Amino acid sequence: MKRVVIIGPDFAPSSYPPALRIRFFAQHLPEFGWKPTVVTIDPRYYEWAVDAENERLLPPNLEVIRTPALPARLTRKVGIGDIGLRSLWYHWRAVSRLCKSGRVDLVFIPVPPYFPAVLGRLIYERFRVPYVIDYIDPWVSDSWRKLPGARRCSKRGLSDALARVLEPFALKRVGHIVGVSKGTTDGVIARYPWLAEADATEIPYGGEAADFDYLRRNPRQNRLFKLDDGLLHVSYVGACIPQMNTTVRALFEAIRLGLMRTPWLFRCIRMHFVGTTYAANAEGLYQVLPLAREMGVEDFVEEHPGRVPYLDALQILLDSHALVVIGSDEPHYTASKIFPYILARRPLLAVFHEASSVVRILQETQAGRVITFSSGHPPIERVQEISECLEAILSLPRDYQPPTRWEAFEPYTARAMTARLAQAFEKALIKGV
Repeated sequence: MKRVVIIGPDFAPSSYPPALRIRFFAQHLPEFGWKPTVVTIDPRYYEWAVDAENERLLPPNLEVIRTPALPARLTRKVGIGDIGLRSLWYHWRAVSRLCKSGRVDLVFIPVPPYFPAVLGRLIYERFRVPYVIDYIDPWVSDSWRKLPGARRCSKRGLSDALARVLEPFALKRVGHIVGVSKGTTDGVIARYPWLAEADATEIPYGGEAADFDYLRRNPRQNRLFKLDDGLLHVSYVGACIPQMNTTVRALFEAIRLGLMRTPWLFRCIRMHFVGTTYAANAEGLYQVLPLAREMGVEDFVEEHPGRVPYLDALQILLDSHALVVIGSDEPHYTASKIFPYILARRPLLAVFHEASSVVRILQETQAGRVITFSSGHPPIERVQEISECLEAILSLPRDYQPPTRWEAFEPYTARAMTARLAQAFEKALIKGV
């Protein structure tokens, strides 16, 4: 069996997306001929809250090497908080020891955090071990430059400058790149002439059914709502960005229409929006409540803008009477969260742009209803249909489960995505010969 070292400063017991993505891959890589070793940091060096129960989801035979990191209370004094930078030296030493022992065939580095990507190049130059970089988010971006002058800060400018120096250094000898979307990897390939389309593989987040099985055996307390209060709890767990506002308004207008048509049913609805902002300190940073007040349905909407731990988020999905997934007005926006929504096996309504892959996924799996809009036909034109669909799912019994075609869902599982990653590893090995 080949051996891969995964450099992941953000890992369990963290609940952040990079930690989840690494765990999903590490769980299934042995099925495809790769034994993973995760190099991460001791959880006490995180600046955010962690959930110790996440470690119970790790494969029992997974090798995890936890290193120190520079304490944030010290590095913050000189303006450095990035966990990738604080752990960089310690991870270099840990991976170097593994390479010297001959226990490494390949190095895999998901980003962000971004600074560990340079370790791939350094390890290749020193030990001739191929490496693969996984783009969860873009490293180089023009978004900072497009901000009004008043919103630009010197720190963002420095980060942008460093990215434009360090990314080409990190990628110069890369064996392969993967990313959560083709758009992400296309942007990387376009910047560097030594990379071609064949050097990239799209690997979205997959759904991990085992996490739901774990929660069904070990349920968590749901602190947001009670199951026996006589209300119909409909949940959306995830960020609400400004590009979703037109869809949110259409949803609230559909509720208002339902209150006029079947008030006895819609008066029981409670819409829960959870984790609606990416901000670290989310208290009071409401994204949807102002829209609910504007539409006159604030009595039926509750918002918890801060992120909740991963297992808490899944428990909310499991406990809800029904689920709603909201799309952006950007044509190719794809919500990777659609996979856990499907795995929750609750009545599901999705409102998405017709070009989004979510539409195809729900049509293939028959896991829920999807209502589409387009640039020429915005969500507000679908209010009647949204309202009728809400009425239908609110009328379903509590124990109803969608007739999901699980064989159609198989290509979207974490296992299937890991199979793609194993193929990318093989390409990197061939290129590195």
